[in-house]
Amino acid sequence: MEKALSQMSKEEKLQALADYLPCRHERQYVLRYILALRHDDMEQVAWFESFGQSVYRVMLNISTYERGKLFGYADKQFDEHGWIKGMLPIVENIALDDFNVIRIGQSVNGLYAVTVSWATSNAGGGSYPSVWDEPMADYKEAVLCGIRMLEQQYAKVSSKETSRVMAGLRNLKGRYTGPQQLALF
Repeated sequence: MEKALSQMSKEEKLQALADYLPCRHERQYVLRYILALRHDDMEQVAWFESFGQSVYRVMLNISTYERGKLFGYADKQFDEHGWIKGMLPIVENIALDDFNVIRIGQSVNGLYAVTVSWATSNAGGGSYPSVWDEPMADYKEAVLCGIRMLEQQYAKVSSKETSRVMAGLRNLKGRYTGPQQLALF
């Protein structure tokens, strides 16, 4: 097991950063960390190292932290394994059946994120709303986005459930976009 960043020398940290292969959006964080080390900016180095014990964990946690700011999260909330929590609380599960569900998550600043879980007799998939999903300001738009996501999944496959699910999606779309009866009191 490799040493924790906080136990490494400056040269070892620079070598660990040189060995790390960042994705495109992580490159800016790697560069800032390298510059902080080269300029002996201990405050900035401590900020980076507060995100984890390895370069990999630091970069993924910083990425999640920065993306979470878009959803109104300003503090670092780590789970029991040392990862920053990026999942949003679910405000509604819209289930067409046991296997086809639209999940609407809402962040602290009121933005919504939508994901779907789907399953046919041959394939399936799904996820949980998180800061990595596209933010939406309107609840109704989030529901319609979820309906479109399920429609796109079922347009790709041919199964015996397709017509039943598509009919359910049409009913759901009518419920959320159709005219509503208002009651006067």
